[in-house]
Amino acid sequence: MEDAQRTRVGIVGLIAGLAIFTAGFMAVHFIGLPETDSIGRDLYPFVPRGWQWDIGAKIVALIGSQIMVAAVVFGWLFDRTLTWARASVGAMIFTMEIIVWLGIVPNEWLGLAQGEFAWTSQKVAFTLPSWLVLNNGISISYGAIKDIVSGTYAAGVLGAVLVGMYKYQEWDKTRGEAKPLPLSDYGRPVVKEGSSG
Repeated sequence: MEDAQRTRVGIVGLIAGLAIFTAGFMAVHFIGLPETDSIGRDLYPFVPRGWQWDIGAKIVALIGSQIMVAAVVFGWLFDRTLTWARASVGAMIFTMEIIVWLGIVPNEWLGLAQGEFAWTSQKVAFTLPSWLVLNNGISISYGAIKDIVSGTYAAGVLGAVLVGMYKYQEWDKTRGEAKPLPLSDYGRPVVKEGSSG
């Protein structure tokens, strides 16, 4: 794909991602407002409230932000000559992505688990069978489950980043190499008619 086409695709993706992000962001704002104003009148009664709607709107905003990031990377960075400006923009985008995936998303999970779900270390989720733990009473709290989910998620994202960067470097090493020409039955390279060689 030519650079001009990639730029056009990037612009379209950036506009679409910005529209989706803005819709999600505005939905989060209105969902988070109180149901009544300071004198008791209904405040935006047509807006649904509740943590399910809030999380759904945040996911929409996250999807929009990721479309914007993908559009910028595809339209202006990927498979182009690396310059200081492109490297700086790429580093900034990578840093923002790490902040989103290892900072904001886990923070939203912990806020939901500790707030709406009230998953604390005092609430027992289940007790292990006594025969499994030498007749001892061992119970697992909701707080422990919350931390297990958070830690597993962080390790998974970090692992995905490491594997993704390794795969990209391996792909980047081979993309500039010329593809070998097919060989004829006589062991000579097959070339199209009219081409030199």
